[in-house]
Amino acid sequence: MAPKVELVVQESRMATLTVQAPSIHIYPFSRLVNAPAGRWEKLIADLEAKQRIVYRYYQPVREAVVQLASNRGARRNEIYEEMSHRASEVVHSPSQYPVKDNQKCFECFEKDFLPKIGEFKGSLLRATQMDGTFFNGIILKGLPHMVVTDKEGKQRYVYLYPSSWKDHELDAYMELLTIIIESEFGADAADLWCMGLKTGHSISRPRSKARTRKACHEAAKHFKRVVDAGIIKG
Repeated sequence: MAPKVELVVQESRMATLTVQAPSIHIYPFSRLVNAPAGRWEKLIADLEAKQRIVYRYYQPVREAVVQLASNRGARRNEIYEEMSHRASEVVHSPSQYPVKDNQKCFECFEKDFLPKIGEFKGSLLRATQMDGTFFNGIILKGLPHMVVTDKEGKQRYVYLYPSSWKDHELDAYMELLTIIIESEFGADAADLWCMGLKTGHSISRPRSKARTRKACHEAAKHFKRVVDAGIIKG
């Protein structure tokens, strides 16, 4: 069975025309950007299932980190213990250790990133994104995780990155996030703050990458084409 693609009505911000467009989350779409088109149907089905598993695995630390930042480091032990308890309930394989993995990411954020935050501005974890972001005929779903200022007072859109993706996968995801913050917040690539929760390093992106943006543009055009053709059913 072909994977289901949600169809929604989106009003473009650039015009008054209301159009119908296929919608996809940027996690599976980022994997399509550099994948052969002939593999897309199977990839979408596999990635949509994987997305739910991956999201839930690190959901405890994402919520804990945002809570810690919003409390300016206060109630640290309480937040840490609650996160550990929630991580212990995550469904996982015998080779995975969700409690330890979430704890390590939390400790990394606490040591390497929390001291670099100036002010917490808000959480985007449960932000309503009814329409998504219109991009070249499709609608992108997904947001950063929170908004903060850095020590220089610049507003930053934080993506908490607890994984170890391939370089081209992360590159595509970051470009898609850039597209979203440009549209939704009037920000740019330099305002995106990708915090590597395994390495303790920020993944910088001082500007949008023209080659990656073009690849995303072409992938969006092809995605709409295959949905319209019924190859991927809405």
